[in-house]
Amino acid sequence: MSKPDLNLLFTLNALLSEGSVAAAARRLQLSPSAMSRSLARLRQVTGDPLLVRAGRGLVPTPRALELNQH
Repeated sequence: MSKPDLNLLFTLNALLSEGSVAAAARRLQLSPSAMSRSLARLRQVTGDPLLVRAGRGLVPTPRALELNQH
């Protein structure tokens, strides 16, 4: 069993706070492509889309909100 990447929790928090990959990337001083890769890893680990596109932003799924509370 591999260790969880705790940096992904910071990624999720930034994505939920900012509502966009580009803004979350700026907040964490990452490139948008690095943030997108982190979101892809989060989706793979959780088996949930976590954030779905709505207009120009992203809307969290119930699972994303649940993870953010813990």
